Amino acid sequence: MARLQDDFAAGCETEQDVQDSSEYGRVTVPAEATVCGTRLVVCVSKFGSLALVCADNPGAFLGTNDAQAEGELDATDLAKVNLVLADLGYAVVPEELLERDYDGPSLLPRHVQRPSWWHRFFGMF
Repeated sequence: MARLQDDFAAGCETEQDVQDSSEYGRVTVPAEATVCGTRLVVCVSKFGSLALVCADNPGAFLGTNDAQAEGELDATDLAKVNLVLADLGYAVVPEELLERDYDGPSLLPRHVQRPSWWHRFFGMF
């Protein structure tokens, strides 16, 4: 994600190939590089070309709209990230949708009482 580093003029931390997870990896734009001073996290799924963009961390807000309403996410910063992901062929999935119940087949651990789409495409198994 060199483009994110260029667009934000900052080094972006990466984590890749999380073991026992549906998440392939993450890229973090540091808080100092964003308008609101809140880091941006991009999660990439192992399933297709799905990505999630969130302020601070997944689950920190109800979604990007909530983060914007609370003054923690700037629309210009979000647009930069979304453009990079779109150019790379990723479909950005809103965090709000990922919190909906998932009732399809999965290998989720037994302790997951209410599987969500987050568990299916980004969570641990």
